Amino acid sequence: MNLLKKIQKKNPNYVLQNRHWISAKRHVPVVLKAAISGALFALAQYYVNYRGLSFEPEAKEAIMFLAMAFSFFVYVIFAGYAINRVLDESKEVSRAIVQKDLDTFLLYRDEQLPILIHLPLGIVSGVIIFFLLFFPFPDEFIGMTSVFAIVFMMSLLFIVTQELDNYENSIWFKAKTPADWWQIDIEKHFEGKSEAQ
Repeated sequence: MNLLKKIQKKNPNYVLQNRHWISAKRHVPVVLKAAISGALFALAQYYVNYRGLSFEPEAKEAIMFLAMAFSFFVYVIFAGYAINRVLDESKEVSRAIVQKDLDTFLLYRDEQLPILIHLPLGIVSGVIIFFLLFFPFPDEFIGMTSVFAIVFMMSLLFIVTQELDNYENSIWFKAKTPADWWQIDIEKHFEGKSEAQ
């Protein structure tokens, strides 16, 4: 409580909705979705292991140093590009909202990551998860924990990227963007600007 008073005293104009429990409550669903995905795939891995459907232990090194290594390498390239792009664009959108800069906002409003980024990222993610499910882990606990951790992180990255890329439904932009900005026809708006010039 004293900390809150100090913050309010030093920053009388800070936005309460972006701090403390209110902010945490907005982010809980994002983490929860990723955790559920991780748990479901961990259970799937347990079932695969229980049924004896895993690869033979002899295949462990080939999977680790060939299929998995190459898949993670490609995943990092595309995931890194995707998250960097949406972070850069979200900064511009956030500034535009704060500064009431409609033109800049409209330039980014309907822009989303191209399918050529989503497609390889989705395929590589599928390959990684497939090999994780059938990987011959030494025991059930290590297998389930490993699958949960990796799927959780991949799901969290995907969900955060989607939230940052879809401004209209994003938890970070929806509440603070003027409602009428979503109704504006972009082509007509900029056509009118060019005619005025």
